[in-house]
Amino acid sequence: MTMKLRNRLIALVCLILFLGLGAALFLSNSARKPFAVILFVSDNITPANLTATRLFSGGGDARLQLEDLPHSALCRNAANDFSIPESSSASTAIAAGKRVNRGSLCIDPSGAKLPSLLEIAATKGRSTGLITTGALTEPTAAAYYAKSATPDDQIDLARQFAHHTPFDIVIGGDLASTNTLATNSVESPLEPLKTSGVALLKSMSDLENQPFWQNTPVLGLLPATQFTLTPSGEGDTNAPSLSDLVRIAIRHLQSNRHGYFLVVDDPSIGKAAGANDGEAMFKRILSFDQAVATARRYAGENALIIVAGRETIGGLQLNGYPFLGDKGVAILAINAEGTPSLCWATGPGFALEKKVDNTDKNSKQNKIPSPGILSQPSACPLPQGLGVASDVLALGVGQGSEKLQGFLNLTDIHHLINDEL
Repeated sequence: MTMKLRNRLIALVCLILFLGLGAALFLSNSARKPFAVILFVSDNITPANLTATRLFSGGGDARLQLEDLPHSALCRNAANDFSIPESSSASTAIAAGKRVNRGSLCIDPSGAKLPSLLEIAATKGRSTGLITTGALTEPTAAAYYAKSATPDDQIDLARQFAHHTPFDIVIGGDLASTNTLATNSVESPLEPLKTSGVALLKSMSDLENQPFWQNTPVLGLLPATQFTLTPSGEGDTNAPSLSDLVRIAIRHLQSNRHGYFLVVDDPSIGKAAGANDGEAMFKRILSFDQAVATARRYAGENALIIVAGRETIGGLQLNGYPFLGDKGVAILAINAEGTPSLCWATGPGFALEKKVDNTDKNSKQNKIPSPGILSQPSACPLPQGLGVASDVLALGVGQGSEKLQGFLNLTDIHHLINDEL
């Protein structure tokens, strides 16, 4: 071997060692982003509501899946101009990371339009997905694609959705399910989607059979009546659970080597609370809870999963001293002391059973059905439950979730996720 060749071999070995050492230092010192980032958002995610749901599900020894998430914080959720937010301002705080005025959707007090987390994730090369148990034109879902000072204008929100750059997968309630869109629109607000290459699917069977390896954007529009309220039922094409939708979305999104960001919005919990329907609210929280467990199972151990409360509606309290094993109807009923177990601060509710005059069989009062043992009285009877003052919970697992501690602002959830995208 000549001296010249030997020197070249030594130089090549040194170069390889240098490059290997540099790569090792880079990988060890640079912050690696989680491949999967999943955000769950809903109303009434508070300690009081989760405690009542736990007792309803199985008594004092029961546990929720949410309780396995290692990090948590209480979040202040005031709007820019009101101490108690509503759906638009609270949704914007999470989606866009800024406090806005009540009734504003991703528009700050100066009038500037704010980008949402889904839009930010798309610019970073991630696949993006949005799931909602409500209509896609409701403010809680629209916060991730629309900018509006009139979030109740569903026609405008539908048009903004149709003209927005498509996300990789969107599943929710049918845009045409509202009377407003059906009667006032000259043409379907989804018309522009027909020319943008989006696969429009109308059933769970279509969603299950859609090839997930293709790069075709998917829009699944399901009737609201099709969603089941029970936490179980995974795989039921006739009544899909939220877990089903999460599983399908993850399967569709995970083929992107740059990772994905999925938002799961569940306004059904708040709707049940607004109607003072405690049993329905508990069942919907349990369904939401099971969907979080499904996300952890399918996304893997290295995923960042955040569960964030949005606003608190109705002000439910569970009273009395139920036995350790009491659950279900035993929690909903009049307690052993003769007072209602479930009470609300605001909302329709029911009065306690009224005494009637049994001597007059023709009395109209005798013909009024009594709510019986499932009475849920309100301190302030109103047509529907209103927002009440309450910090909301944020819980998480995965890289970045360790920042969830103590008291935070709801806008901090946005910044925490944005840092990991």
